[in-house]
Amino acid sequence: MKIAVEGCMHGDLDNVYKTLQHLEKSQNTKIDLLLCCGDFQSVRNKNDLNSLNVPQRYRTMNSFWKYYSGLELAPYPTIFIGGNHEASNYLWELYYGGWAAPNIYFLGAAGVIKFGNIRIGGLSGIYNHRHYKSGHFERPPYDQSTIRSAYHVREYDVRKLIQVEEPIDIFLSHDWPVRITDHGDWERLAREKPFFKQEIEEKRLGSPAAAELLEKLKPQYWFSAHLHCKFAALVQHGEGGPVTKFLALDKCLPGRDFLQVVEIESEAGPYEIQYDEEWLAITRRFNFVFPLTTKGADFRGVNHEMEDCRQWVRSRLQERGCKPFEFVRTVSCHDPSQANVDGASAVNPRNPQTEYLLRLLELPYLLDRNPDSKDMSPYPAPLIPRGHAAYDSEYIPIDDVDDDEDGGIPEVDGVESGNWIYVDTGLWIFLSPLCSSISPSILLLLCTEKSHLHRTQPSTMVTRETPKNTKAFGSMESTKSLFLSFSLFIIFCFVSSVTASLSFDFYATSCPTAELIIRNTVSSSSSNDPSIPGKLLRLIFHDCFVEGCDASLMLQGNNTEQSDPGNRSVGGFSVIESAKRVLEMFCPGTVSCADIIALAARDAVEIAGGPRIQIPTGRRDGMVSIASNVRPNIVDTSFTMDEMVKLFSTKGLSLLDLVVLSGAHTIGSAHCHTFRDRFQQDSKGNLKLIDQTIDSSYADELIKQCPINAQPSMTVNNDPATSMLFDNQYFRNLLAHKVLFQSDSVLLNDNNTRKLVEDFANDQQLFFDNWAVSFVRLTSVGVKTDEEGEIRRFCAATNNFIRD
Repeated sequence: MKIAVEGCMHGDLDNVYKTLQHLEKSQNTKIDLLLCCGDFQSVRNKNDLNSLNVPQRYRTMNSFWKYYSGLELAPYPTIFIGGNHEASNYLWELYYGGWAAPNIYFLGAAGVIKFGNIRIGGLSGIYNHRHYKSGHFERPPYDQSTIRSAYHVREYDVRKLIQVEEPIDIFLSHDWPVRITDHGDWERLAREKPFFKQEIEEKRLGSPAAAELLEKLKPQYWFSAHLHCKFAALVQHGEGGPVTKFLALDKCLPGRDFLQVVEIESEAGPYEIQYDEEWLAITRRFNFVFPLTTKGADFRGVNHEMEDCRQWVRSRLQERGCKPFEFVRTVSCHDPSQANVDGASAVNPRNPQTEYLLRLLELPYLLDRNPDSKDMSPYPAPLIPRGHAAYDSEYIPIDDVDDDEDGGIPEVDGVESGNWIYVDTGLWIFLSPLCSSISPSILLLLCTEKSHLHRTQPSTMVTRETPKNTKAFGSMESTKSLFLSFSLFIIFCFVSSVTASLSFDFYATSCPTAELIIRNTVSSSSSNDPSIPGKLLRLIFHDCFVEGCDASLMLQGNNTEQSDPGNRSVGGFSVIESAKRVLEMFCPGTVSCADIIALAARDAVEIAGGPRIQIPTGRRDGMVSIASNVRPNIVDTSFTMDEMVKLFSTKGLSLLDLVVLSGAHTIGSAHCHTFRDRFQQDSKGNLKLIDQTIDSSYADELIKQCPINAQPSMTVNNDPATSMLFDNQYFRNLLAHKVLFQSDSVLLNDNNTRKLVEDFANDQQLFFDNWAVSFVRLTSVGVKTDEEGEIRRFCAATNNFIRD
């Protein structure tokens, strides 16, 4: 069974469903179920917006109403829990769970259901210690206090979930279990989210209630959202006990890590949502202490022995069946053509699904019982000082962008947040040593690929296709002519027949620690030799451009690619071999050398300060390596612009890729002879500058570092300013005419490429965003999959050679 998991939905059903449909088509797969970890925003009409606790400018209809009305049908069975940005009036109708729309099921304030033979549990809302012991005293229409407290987790619902004894496969919570960061790479999280650091160190980040459930239920998977970032962890429950794979997900926005697909062993389909016998028994047993005022539940009279209650429920389900009661609309739906009358509805109507379920369980309907006014909301609205806002589980911006359309700081619960959550647009990799085993199949998508010139007007974007007319990229204005509507959401994945065979987290089941082993090897080698990142980055270029990304450059012997003079200075081979040796011990015959090279180059960039990205894997190793193929397929440092464009085009890379990937020269070094053609020996035997495109003072420095009698092994840093740091300094150097190679300087001769150089020089994040895309394209050049290659036992020789 393939289950897609999404972080915060924020009402954006259309684009999430379109993403999954594109995934199915491009990956030739089938998604069986979609889970959402909260902030679903099931807004049916404008009246519901009044129960949605968000700043006024975010109170928009979005797309759920279309599914509620029947205008659209959810293409996948969808199960969701509530968060802290919900139409709480509607979710209160479905307190026990039920269909929020056809094929879209709400788990309730707390709940467990079955999908096929997979048990899925969930807890809605977020934790707040002030209301945890209270009952559900809030009723619509909500005031400024109860609109917030309505979604706070209650002890009553948690205590019900604690009674669950049978194994839970998947559990959903909106906020994270407290101290879950102890089980993942919390230091990286603290670096990326520095305003979480104090709460992490003080063990306060997250929900104590969720942590209690995690310890008791020990599900196989636990998914959360809320903090608008991605974080993975592995929780070992006692020595030799079960393991919970935890993953927090972002929300669906450009460049965010919002979606994951896990593949879970299950019985054969088709699958459908069914009531869970044990959960209905717990619901029946606990309903008589259901707290409906500010006073919490009194559990002293509850009989925790469930067997008799389960037998009773079992007999009722055998008579009636396990399928939930059918969806029924309870209010009028939004009508865009009737804006002035939209949303008129009764306050807190009874939902027939809830009524039918309670009749099945022979329980009274209590949801419209109004508590005494004296019991309402004993706590005043929270007073939070303006300015810097430390972490509070409730005060997370729903739209963490750099600024809003008014140029101000967004409000969170009516309070200005002085510190934005920043989420980079690089692709995601697992953060915990064993977290790469979190799922057998991970298909990481981006909501859009806003990548050519990533920081454009908020309402525009540009596609990532190779331009037919490269002049269209000459300026921001001309680039905008290529923009599509932002709502089209171009998916970041390559749909060619070759790259479709690659997948994200390819080794999740066959070698779950593969990426960790490679990263650790690169990190350790780089600590001993700071030149390693530059060498590994050069290695991937020289490998992919000849026979494709197939590790053909690793093969040793006479007349192989390594023997060509153009490759004699390529380094980093020992790092690849070291990683391969370790992988063969843990996962023999599983991880290709081609994937090791690609992942090592990816990690090298991040270790040197560049963006953290995810790349698909599944490459196989080639069996052909011929020296004569090298020179026609690699860039010579004396190339003209036309020669480089022609070569990149043959590899399926665009003009933009050419400029972006040239930024690799921001790290590494070069031998003196590689740029000697820019100088000439005079009559006195000294070098003089003959290339007037290079800065004269920089040329003087190069002459000092590379005199006429320099040893062949003498090297010079590519970047004279920040030689060990992967940044955008290369583009600044280029504009200052302080680059080593003629093939770099020619980027300024063309108006199209010069504009891109200027943009990247002025905006490092723009360069990083585009690097993430172009690097994936580079590492997908000419890949071999399936029977086209092999998995070498040793990177230096083919398997046939070893057997011979």
